[in-house]
Amino acid sequence: MTYQIISTFDGSTETCYLSELSQKLKLNSILCELNADDSVSDSWPLVHKTLVTFSVEFAEYALKHYAKKKIPEAEVCIALTRKWLQNHDAVTVEELKVAADAAADAAYATDAANAATYADAAAADAAAHAADAAAANAATYAAYAANAAADAASGGVKSREAELIRQGGFIVEYLRAAG
Repeated sequence: MTYQIISTFDGSTETCYLSELSQKLKLNSILCELNADDSVSDSWPLVHKTLVTFSVEFAEYALKHYAKKKIPEAEVCIALTRKWLQNHDAVTVEELKVAADAAADAAYATDAANAATYADAAAADAAAHAADAAAANAATYAAYAANAAADAASGGVKSREAELIRQGGFIVEYLRAAG
């Protein structure tokens, strides 16, 4: 399946495949699913909260499926970001940044301690990026979270490409269910 991302700012377009979706999404754009003849079969708006939701899902999936041990800092970071998703006023930007920094520190400490725990470090890094997405540039940090989750997969039992396809499938199914 082919997809097109249309900017609501300047009308520019970018075409991509399912395996590229999580890396290409942009804030304030429209994601269109294209038929074989390039006509639009469905479309969905992409807003900040949606991109943060994707970031959290990718990070949580990486922690559950690829990390070999629990990483409390990453779990706290995800929980805080989910709380922010439910109520933006319940969590401050500073709290999100502190949680992101703690998860990132845990990721780097894990990575430095043992190369065999690369999946753990990448999963914790994904959680940090999810919180950063809530606090700042959602599109950039959503892509970082997706990339870190894919790195966690490649350090574990799944290929990077398979994880990117899983992420793309999640994005499309989420948007269909929400729309």
